[in-house]
Amino acid sequence: MSIGLKKNITPITQIQTQISDFSNNLKPFCNLLEEKLEGIKDSKKSEVSKDDFILLPGNLVQLRNEKCREHDIPLTKNGTDNRTVYTSDGHVFKNFKIQRYRCKKCGEYKPNYGDFIPKNANYQEEIKAKARHFLYLGNTPGDVVKIFQKNGRVVPSESSVRNWVKEASEEIQHIVKNVKLPTSGYFGYDEIHLTTNGKKAYALNMVDLEEGFYVNAQYSPNRKNRSIIQFFRISMRGGKMKFKGVVHDGAKNYGSIFKKRGFTRVHTQRCQGHYKKNLNEAIYEGAGLGKQLKKDLPEPYNELKKALFAVFNRSTLFRAEIQLAQAEVRFYGKISEDVDKIIDNLYHLFPILFRHHMDRRLTRTNNPTEHMNLDLEKYPSLKKHMKTGAGVNMILDGEVFLHNLDAFQAYILKKESKIMELEQKIVAFPDDEELKSLKRGLKIHLSWVRKDFEKFKEVYLRYFKLSHEVFIVE
Repeated sequence: MSIGLKKNITPITQIQTQISDFSNNLKPFCNLLEEKLEGIKDSKKSEVSKDDFILLPGNLVQLRNEKCREHDIPLTKNGTDNRTVYTSDGHVFKNFKIQRYRCKKCGEYKPNYGDFIPKNANYQEEIKAKARHFLYLGNTPGDVVKIFQKNGRVVPSESSVRNWVKEASEEIQHIVKNVKLPTSGYFGYDEIHLTTNGKKAYALNMVDLEEGFYVNAQYSPNRKNRSIIQFFRISMRGGKMKFKGVVHDGAKNYGSIFKKRGFTRVHTQRCQGHYKKNLNEAIYEGAGLGKQLKKDLPEPYNELKKALFAVFNRSTLFRAEIQLAQAEVRFYGKISEDVDKIIDNLYHLFPILFRHHMDRRLTRTNNPTEHMNLDLEKYPSLKKHMKTGAGVNMILDGEVFLHNLDAFQAYILKKESKIMELEQKIVAFPDDEELKSLKRGLKIHLSWVRKDFEKFKEVYLRYFKLSHEVFIVE
């Protein structure tokens, strides 16, 4: 009996099934293989095979056609390897042997039996992919082991889980740091405070405010100007991506960064959410209530707060300026020096707090970045218990990679929808050359976006793809 099955990269297409099983305690191998075929569409079955194999008495797996694929000459048997295979179905096959071969021309010959008998490994690739997914969903290696314990008989060790994540990390990092993203040029920048090996550290991160891509997230032992500038330059892929505007939380050193060469043309917007929090605390401090922010403010501090907060609710720059001027007339020099300093500070920061009125692609707050950072912070050890910066980057890169894979698909679908809209308009206005030009430009843009998406997809297929998954964008 022969069975056709295309699984992962290399199919298992034939197997001799008269030997019932590998172990008296497990299902017969032939029955398991037939079960794997159930529910698989005919289009996924294949008679094409690089290495058909058979199971012989003594639980020995060897090639059906013992010839070198490259040179088409007979192979020489070269001993056997004892193997145990842990399958993605939750089964464990023990006490069987894999025949080794040599070719006279190419030396050691390594048959490719597909995922069912993993190459140089005991665990099938899908188990490794599941472990990586579990970890990047916010679980430590120990948690991943517990999840496998709850879900079946195949339970990898913590060290195996760590090794599988590390195995993928180098390629993931290369993709995250080097592949150009279809970004708007307007970003949110933020920092996550960490404790690494008992020392204070940071995760610097940038998010595209319009297209939803993580531009970069990276460990840093400090947040000095030099470190942040280096982070910006790495994030911009050596100038391949444009840096037009940024929303940040208002740390003191940011002002000097954007006065340096290469950053003077970047439009900066200070997050109003962060500033309003600081403004509220300053008003309570001026009222003599310190950090007692839940208490009601006495007058005239309550009216002061209403007047200053109203500045942020005005719909235009002019109206915001008028509101601040009115607050100044009412309160400046009439309460205390602390209140005067509060008003002076708001005047000083006014241009950077309301830049979004002049550049509409900036946002009032850094909320999109804060929201996306929750994905990074869901890993329980990230903020307090990581031992090395390399370990932090491994977590950050994986989270960024998986997020951007989805962001690419959403972006491509959005642009394809836009092309369809243009096509409909061109039908209605066939002589409109501007519409035709827009369509051509968008199709060219989408062609290189797809090429970069394929780089993400290739790595995903190698390290994360599960058998049931279907890509939204092909």
